[in-house]
Amino acid sequence: MEQQFLMLKEQTAHGNAMFPLTVYDMISDASLPERIHCHWHEEIEILAVTGGSAVLHLSNESCPITKGNILFIPSNQLHLVTCPVGEPFSFFALVFHPNLLAGPIHDAIQQQYILPVLEQDTVFPALTDTDRGWQAQARLLLDEIHSLFLRKDFGYELLIKARLLELWHLYSTHAQKREKAVKAHSDYRIDLIKKIIEHIREHYDGSISLRDLAAQFHMSEGHLCRFFKSMTRMSPVEYINFYRVSMSMELLRQTDLEISDIAMRTGFNNISYYNRLFRRYMHMTPTQYRELDG
Repeated sequence: MEQQFLMLKEQTAHGNAMFPLTVYDMISDASLPERIHCHWHEEIEILAVTGGSAVLHLSNESCPITKGNILFIPSNQLHLVTCPVGEPFSFFALVFHPNLLAGPIHDAIQQQYILPVLEQDTVFPALTDTDRGWQAQARLLLDEIHSLFLRKDFGYELLIKARLLELWHLYSTHAQKREKAVKAHSDYRIDLIKKIIEHIREHYDGSISLRDLAAQFHMSEGHLCRFFKSMTRMSPVEYINFYRVSMSMELLRQTDLEISDIAMRTGFNNISYYNRLFRRYMHMTPTQYRELDG
């Protein structure tokens, strides 16, 4: 459940410095409309849908996804997945740092095939359907990486890296060059939403009004709300409240502070309002959550 609340730059370690890669399986919580909440990370993520249907929101674009699809999520790109409440959605994800592919020497592989993707001058297909040609081959490679990671037989790291390079070759063969004007506009929007989110992160425990937030980023309140929701699928107020609840969960787990103190420390001036929001997002009270964690 904790993973569902990584709403900013994700801090979870994916593998380690010696082998920065992990694979995880996920059956999402059907009681929540956001199955993967808005976040980004330095790692590249390749996600294989294993059940159900949902909508991927990647930067400022959205597309429906369903069982059999593979999603390529570039480094540092905002992404989230939404799904109607009650509908099942499951997947497994391969998450790896680009350093795994790029060696210590700036060679032809880095220059021609790695850096253009990291710098977003070359764009890999965000969504593929494994019923078709090369995509089916990509799914076989992804399934093999998944299996190798779970078994961890001798030399599995070698085999995973070999399969990952094969997978990168397939994507490179079907990549597109990005127009500089489109890239600049998209980068501006992404940079702006990240700055707004970071501002919320730094000031969540104090007073954050919509008016002050809009003034901070030289926008009208209406423009801020429309822009923020277009990028995160949440209003600024919803995002602030959800992030505050997620921060209160840390204090509930790690401290013996009174719940009223935790509410105050995470920006809630009203304990009743905090309890109501916590129950809405977690489907239990703060006290029940603390007892469950203990």
